[in-house]
Amino acid sequence: MEKLYGQDQQWKIVGSGGGGKGGGNAPVEDPDTLRSQAEASIVLALCEGEVEGFPGISPSERGKYIYLDDTPLIAANGSSNFNKKNDNDVEIQFRTGTQSQSPMTGFADVRIEQSIGTKLTKQSGRVSATTTRSDLNRIVVRIGVGSLFKVEDDGDVKATKVEFNIRIFDSIGSKPIVSEDLAIQGKSRGPFDREYFYPLSGTGPWTVRVRRTTADPKDLKTSNDLYFKAIVGVLDDKLFYPNTALMGMKFSAEAFSSVPKISVEIQGLKIRVPTGVGANGVWDGSFTYEYSNNPAWVLYDLMTNERYGTGLYIEADDIDIYSLYQIAQYCDERVPNGTGGTEKRFTFNGVINNRAEAYEVMNGIAAVFRGMIYFAQGLIMSTQDRSGPVVRQFSPSNVVVNVNEQGEVTSAPFTYEGTSLKARKTVALVSWNDRNDKFKSKVEYVEDAAGIERYGYREIEIRAFGTTKQSQARRIGYWTLLTNLNETETVTFKVSAQGFFLMPGEIIEIADPYRTSGVAAGAITAATTSTVLLDRDVTLQEGVSYQIIISDSGQELTSSITNSAGATSSISVAPSFSTAPQAGSPWLIREALAVGKKYRIVSLTEDSGIVNVLATEYYEAKYDLVDNFSLGSPTLTSVATSNLVGLPNVNASTIDFSGL
Repeated sequence: MEKLYGQDQQWKIVGSGGGGKGGGNAPVEDPDTLRSQAEASIVLALCEGEVEGFPGISPSERGKYIYLDDTPLIAANGSSNFNKKNDNDVEIQFRTGTQSQSPMTGFADVRIEQSIGTKLTKQSGRVSATTTRSDLNRIVVRIGVGSLFKVEDDGDVKATKVEFNIRIFDSIGSKPIVSEDLAIQGKSRGPFDREYFYPLSGTGPWTVRVRRTTADPKDLKTSNDLYFKAIVGVLDDKLFYPNTALMGMKFSAEAFSSVPKISVEIQGLKIRVPTGVGANGVWDGSFTYEYSNNPAWVLYDLMTNERYGTGLYIEADDIDIYSLYQIAQYCDERVPNGTGGTEKRFTFNGVINNRAEAYEVMNGIAAVFRGMIYFAQGLIMSTQDRSGPVVRQFSPSNVVVNVNEQGEVTSAPFTYEGTSLKARKTVALVSWNDRNDKFKSKVEYVEDAAGIERYGYREIEIRAFGTTKQSQARRIGYWTLLTNLNETETVTFKVSAQGFFLMPGEIIEIADPYRTSGVAAGAITAATTSTVLLDRDVTLQEGVSYQIIISDSGQELTSSITNSAGATSSISVAPSFSTAPQAGSPWLIREALAVGKKYRIVSLTEDSGIVNVLATEYYEAKYDLVDNFSLGSPTLTSVATSNLVGLPNVNASTIDFSGL
């Protein structure tokens, strides 16, 4: 047998002969003439406004950044991925979300659809549906067939028709305001829908009655099942949607069996960012509205915005903007991106689309720049885990210790605690959203080979909120492992008045004679600008340089010791102090090579005038290690050669502090 295709798109199977229809000709089927040409008209609320939108992109190219079921509306070569007959039959309108924006032309009406879905038969009579509103301007009646064809006696499949009528009544009239006899004629093997549009008059609500007038089919040779699908009420209101970024789309729905998932890539909210930075780099504290993905200013916007943030509860004057400014500058610094280029250290490209506790959301944003927020000195302060100077030194001489009635110290001035070996993580699994792959969720794997060998394979899962670059996700993984494996110790101690000058996030140095050699501490009994009288003798060694540090009235006085070797309680200094230290001020003497251990303050709690300080170990080398990673390196090789415990180099004791 052979298949032949005619120009009329009919098909025949021709054999070598046989009975029926003129010497063996097979039945002929007419081509389908009914095709649903439904148009999708969609209005999307994209975001709070005002947004930056599609900067630098012409309206004809916006379709490249609009996706239907994850497929761009417009392909890279400029052709349509969905409307093959006409690349220009997609209508897109966009509003950035200003307070006074104009309504979108052709998208101003409101449609209220009521699904009916009832099969119409002549035997059962009419089917009625009443609108749910009384203020409609127009109505759409949707009628459809399951299929439409008839089979002739000779087997040919032909077109046919099914007839019906539509009547529309208002709520008080007995005569219809619309009366129309209609028919759907043609051939279709599949479902076909048609919509009928009518203006409304009279008093609502309105009742739509549809009756089938064609006789019901008596056998399977005729297929003309008729359905009353839906009524759609239309309100011709001009809706502005102030402060809401909008996009309206009209496109052929032929390629979709249901409403497609729509996603859009735009630059988001315009938020308050600093302006008025002078030539000397000093910021005057003023703001302007611009698009920014700097997480510090995203946090500030969330705290001060009255519509979607906490602006009704937090005044702008309640926020320390200058600490945020320093954090924002650190976020904007350029760091290697792992592929030979550079990028900003931290960016936030996230979507907040559900409600949550305000404090949790704000700390989630702060975590993007490795920070936290806290309340101090009547202000909301921000801090960040980054390198910085030591702001204060502590030793047994300037902390609060417990003593008994005989004046003997009954507890150590500093209490140390290390993390459990089981808590050491060696692999970080960082979840992020890939902007180069339609923002799909990805997992970045970062491991420490030396840590795995030492502690075993131990995972930590991290959600990198607002991260859309692999390089930033990898830096997060590096920072997590370096922190977890190197900052393993916490210290707690108590201080008196000077504790009120400390802030979370600040870096301190602890010179504990019981843990660090080459140091001694006490309180001065008298002093001039060039001579200090100690409360005990210290023994200085030949050929060793010494430094003295005095905490006097909230400031650190530092100078070099010029005494000769030997035991003494009178210390000469050069250069001289600017002012004479007060008696009773704590002093600390250390060898030039002796280094106290650094910690970062985590929390401060006050109890009856005494401040309890909790600080964690500070591993200064990690910041350069994190910033200078390489995407080509699958492991965190830097940890293998780093000092995991973080203990300082220890020399033989050269100072006699037996009197302590």
